[in-house]
Amino acid sequence: MKKITIIGSRHSGSKNNPNILAEHLLAHDSSVQVIYWEDLLFAIKSNDVTIYDRQQVLFADTPDLVIALGWYKNGRKSIYRDIAYSLALYLDSRGIEFWNREMLHQRSTSKLSCMMQLALQGVSVPTTYFSLQADLALDSQAVPYIAKAVAASRGVSNYLVQTDEERAGLPMKDMHYLVQPFLPNDHDLRVICFGGKPAMVLRRSRAKDADTHLNNTSQGGSAEWLALEDMSPELLTISEKICTIMNREMAGIDFIPDRESPVGYSCLEVNAIPQLTSGHDINKKLDAFVRSIA
Repeated sequence: MKKITIIGSRHSGSKNNPNILAEHLLAHDSSVQVIYWEDLLFAIKSNDVTIYDRQQVLFADTPDLVIALGWYKNGRKSIYRDIAYSLALYLDSRGIEFWNREMLHQRSTSKLSCMMQLALQGVSVPTTYFSLQADLALDSQAVPYIAKAVAASRGVSNYLVQTDEERAGLPMKDMHYLVQPFLPNDHDLRVICFGGKPAMVLRRSRAKDADTHLNNTSQGGSAEWLALEDMSPELLTISEKICTIMNREMAGIDFIPDRESPVGYSCLEVNAIPQLTSGHDINKKLDAFVRSIA
């Protein structure tokens, strides 16, 4: 008897309905489990990824086949594609067969699949939780934690949650939150890469009396360039590895200080275009870009 897991949308209607498919498989002597995209909870740590169906660990008993339906969505529901990509990366890493493997041949479009790719390859990332049901993710991490929109940039929709009252006050409508522990810091680093190699490093810092936890220059933080020769060789090597993992010759890699990381920093995100024509010191970035391709 084959063990089959079907993943579909709870709101599929008759089109790509996972339950209709399950009924026919059950009639032909298969063991079938039906789960929904909306109930998945991703728990991502470096070299340690678990996916839950709400509170139940998925794939502890390895299925013979996973069939994914209803993920190819557009517009405001395009996040389903990135969730499917993240799932495919996980299944592929465990050697679990799944249909269709098209899910695996996408590009990262949110912080979720970025964290998944890096964690599976052993890169230090903050412990990360995500679910389409925001409460599942928000309740998985003890305060203080960071709740940030899974596809936002420049520090937009990024909140430091320190109390239950702040948790209750988060904007919830149409928001998909990625949840990570708050890592105490007074700066972060952006490593700008060209040709898949580190070319520039920007140290970003918020003012001591700032009313934000963000170091982004777009959120009022200050910035200074650091010399590559003064950087940890291990951090530069990790940056090059990240470019390889993400298939990005050009990238802006954001690192946050992390005492538990072997290199002293964890990767927060990987920007495909590192604000070359906006933000801090545009001419310096453009000059470095031109030199990299000359």
